[in-house]
Amino acid sequence: MNIQEYISSGIIESYVLGLASSEEGVEFERACAAHPEVRAARDLFEKQMEDQLHMQRVAPPREIKSRIFSQIGMEQPPVKSEPGIPLNRPVLIQRSGFPRFVAAASLVLLLGSILLNLYLLSQYKHSIAQYKELLVSQEELTNASRSMDTKLESYEAAISLIKDPRMAIVKMPGVPTSPAPSSMATVYWNTNSKEVYLLVNQLPKAEPGKQYQLWAIVDGKPVDAGVFDLTEGPQLMKLKTIPIAQAFAITLEKQGGSETPTMTAMFVMGKVTG
Repeated sequence: MNIQEYISSGIIESYVLGLASSEEGVEFERACAAHPEVRAARDLFEKQMEDQLHMQRVAPPREIKSRIFSQIGMEQPPVKSEPGIPLNRPVLIQRSGFPRFVAAASLVLLLGSILLNLYLLSQYKHSIAQYKELLVSQEELTNASRSMDTKLESYEAAISLIKDPRMAIVKMPGVPTSPAPSSMATVYWNTNSKEVYLLVNQLPKAEPGKQYQLWAIVDGKPVDAGVFDLTEGPQLMKLKTIPIAQAFAITLEKQGGSETPTMTAMFVMGKVTG
């Protein structure tokens, strides 16, 4: 047994204040008999409690005795005089120690109740804080799980589209005059439904107030196929349906797109084969 840890565990206060269980009381009494340090700590706490009670005691008024006898309907017994002692001389009467014991016990119980309530309040606040932390952690895990589920569903849908044998794949590498020659994007064009899906492999972040725009080249003329913004991670974006096209290209235009492409801001382009 670590004596210092046992002393500082609060068992002494619980025992002296009458808050310890019967098992704890038996164990404490054995520890007092076996370890002088425990017994000395108990005696010190009892002395501190007694000193505190002495400091806080209040002397009763002198007339309290008369009031007590009056309330119970009895006359106060006369003070017998002794030879040589005047009747009006104060006589010291030895009082019973029971009222002092009751008052001391009441103060001890009051102090114990206060200490116990403070301890329970501290434990309650600690439990509430832990509960709130668990709620926040659970909410974060739930949001992360939902995000992963959404991404997984998006990837599965993209793979299903790409594997469709009716899907024509148009790779669009960076053009020689591209502001970012290493740019790359891929168009997946369903030759049956004419739906167009775009996968951005690599494009620089658009400037504020700008937006990327996909163009379909039909008989040598650009046709608007939709504007889009870059998203985190690979994502297959569905744009406008294009019935026929010989090529596709991407330019950087003003927010909302343009009626005609800005040729100096063309990043990638690719021809439809097959």
